[in-house]
Amino acid sequence: MNTAVLSQSETVVKYLSATDMRQLNTEELLTELAETGVLLFRQGAETVDEFCDFVKRHSSRLSLDPARTMEGGAAQLVDAGTDAVGLHCENGNSPFWPDLTWFYCKEAPRMGSQTTACDGAAVLERLSERTRDFFLRNEIRYSRNVQADKWKRLVAHYTPGLDNLDQVSFEHLQRVIGDDPNTQITYNPADESIGYDFTVSAVLVSAISRQPAFANSILGPSYNYEKPRITVAASGEPIPAAMMEEVVRITDAATIPINWDDNDFVMIDNRRVMHGRRAIIDTRRKIFNALSYL
Repeated sequence: MNTAVLSQSETVVKYLSATDMRQLNTEELLTELAETGVLLFRQGAETVDEFCDFVKRHSSRLSLDPARTMEGGAAQLVDAGTDAVGLHCENGNSPFWPDLTWFYCKEAPRMGSQTTACDGAAVLERLSERTRDFFLRNEIRYSRNVQADKWKRLVAHYTPGLDNLDQVSFEHLQRVIGDDPNTQITYNPADESIGYDFTVSAVLVSAISRQPAFANSILGPSYNYEKPRITVAASGEPIPAAMMEEVVRITDAATIPINWDDNDFVMIDNRRVMHGRRAIIDTRRKIFNALSYL
């Protein structure tokens, strides 16, 4: 096993061979992941189905992005245009926030177009004391509207035996959300869309690494959804511009590219490490995503 380090960023990706990954049980795999927050398996899977089998073997349950099509029971093709994508935790602006994010590269780009990774533990250490204290003291609120077909597909995924979207009701969604005090949902009967407010700290302690990290989606994308309104929960005001500028500067310095080869895949601690993407300049790039829980 070996580790690659970009000295100026402190973000680290640990590389495991296909032999290494097949020898590890789930507990051992998570121990490896706890060191860096990102594991890259070189030549880890020859097919989408093989990738999905590995994800399912090391997860308790799966999640999804309801705007994408599922393949192999776990994977979804990443098809969010060709623009660069800002750093974020996958589904980190919603109550359906998985513990793990996985990416499988079926066909690697021959130039640029890399997935990027940024260790939130390193970012938290580098933030100024004033900015760090602000995010430790103030939770962030994400607010947006979601179309009926998207939230109904997600609810059907989380509700055994409910596979007809016409049968999915707002009451089903309320049951899935449960009594989560950090999530408020409203229903629009005119078009069956919903609005939600999700409140969460920008600094989390991952159950895998057990260390605090600046891990959130305040810089993240909204390709298939309405752009969320991001505010300070206590005041309803935007995050101060000077602090956002500092966040951009620090995260940029702590971001490294993942240089793909065909059939590589990565496992990411989704409550420690944020990810994004360089602009796609090689459209042969074909990458699948999977989301899961410990």
